[in-house]
Amino acid sequence: MVTWFERTKPYEQALIDDLDQIIKIPSILDSKTISEQTPYGADMIRALSKMEAFARRDGFSYGRVNNQVTWIEYGPSQAEESIGILTHIDVVAAGDGWLRDAFKPEILNGLYFGRGAHDMKADLMSAYYALKYLKDNHIQVQRKIRLIIGTDEETGWRDLPQYFAAEGEPTMGFSPDGAFPVINGEKGFVTLRLRFASESAGTYRLKRFIAGDRANVVPGEARARVDVPDQDAFIHAYANYLKRYPFLRGKANKINQSSRVALTLFGQQAHGAYPEDGQNAGTYLANFLARFEFAGHAAQFLNFIGHQVHDDPFAVKIGLSYEDQVMGRLTLNVGEMRYSDHGQGAIVLNIRYPLGVTVDKIKKQVQISFGKRIPMLLTEESVSMLPHFVSETDELVGTLSLVYASQTGFYRRPQTSNGGSYARLLRRGVAFGGQFPDVPVSSHQANENTPVANLTKAMAIFAESLILLGNPKQNNQ
Repeated sequence: MVTWFERTKPYEQALIDDLDQIIKIPSILDSKTISEQTPYGADMIRALSKMEAFARRDGFSYGRVNNQVTWIEYGPSQAEESIGILTHIDVVAAGDGWLRDAFKPEILNGLYFGRGAHDMKADLMSAYYALKYLKDNHIQVQRKIRLIIGTDEETGWRDLPQYFAAEGEPTMGFSPDGAFPVINGEKGFVTLRLRFASESAGTYRLKRFIAGDRANVVPGEARARVDVPDQDAFIHAYANYLKRYPFLRGKANKINQSSRVALTLFGQQAHGAYPEDGQNAGTYLANFLARFEFAGHAAQFLNFIGHQVHDDPFAVKIGLSYEDQVMGRLTLNVGEMRYSDHGQGAIVLNIRYPLGVTVDKIKKQVQISFGKRIPMLLTEESVSMLPHFVSETDELVGTLSLVYASQTGFYRRPQTSNGGSYARLLRRGVAFGGQFPDVPVSSHQANENTPVANLTKAMAIFAESLILLGNPKQNNQ
């Protein structure tokens, strides 16, 4: 009997060739090229156009909504029920620490490297090739299947709501933007922005501090400029601090003949959904600076990020520690930190929370922890989601679990994730793949990669899943 993996393995080289073309397009939100025709930047449209070129080459029906979402369709177009495969083609910036060009894909020792190799261009192409397998083999389905490709997942989630308004919500679906087996629960998440005045005072003066540019990324680099009474002693103290933490790198430079010192610190970038996997450069730099005699707003800023939320991914020190039996622990990522003397300071917190916690409680506790000595404006960013859960008894969850078990030989119960996938936008939506359990998470990190062999393994799992979900009567026999 021919296995599913044997059926899809012959597609490997073609899949890689197409993936190469997508990886080479730096589809990052680009404010410089935003227009009505390019709402998230020119490269995002280039990436969607490339996927449409693949669809045209392979004979699929396809379309685009508001230059933000491309859909590729297989099956009866007039079917009352539909399956959605929810994906995104946007990626985060490359950041520091890459040993190779993030947008020149490369295979080394069986691993495929490039920005998007893990999140989520590789899984997008595995899902596309699963549809291609069905078409190449003339496999009939009763439900319409659409591969839905968004462009704003890493930033604002403004794209798919517009698609649903124009094209309707699929009956059910999955997003290959997580892990195998089935992720039937996703924590809620909220992003809070703290704004406050930033005027320095004291023996030491903080002139500038900057770390991070995305709420959902653990900052891998931080920079600061400070006025100090003794440059040499300060630089020596910084060198000693770095020696205490061998996983950090940094440098300090005197600025001209002034009393000012420029500091740079490199930590470990990671996905903000799993802040424990990274080393936050911003909070480490603040932790170093907080030991000196800063005063006023600078002292409050450095104390909060350098002590109260530093090295505490589960928010114990600010009183937000909480764990749900089904969904696990609340997590906290400090994604952005800004301070400009005689300007405005800002701190952006990304919090993933399980059932049993409310956004109001989170906001109240953050306000208390930051303190009331400095007037602060706390705002909730536009992208926030309540916890999402689909029952294990649902046809969608059962079918996907069955396919994963039959193809891998391992049954694993559905799980809950810290990450947020587009699946949560569907009433009946789950995350499913393409990260296998034995693969380290490298999304949003330097040298992002995925095993080459897993490209067609994921394709095989997606293909069989689509056949079963696409034929409900066959599925229920």
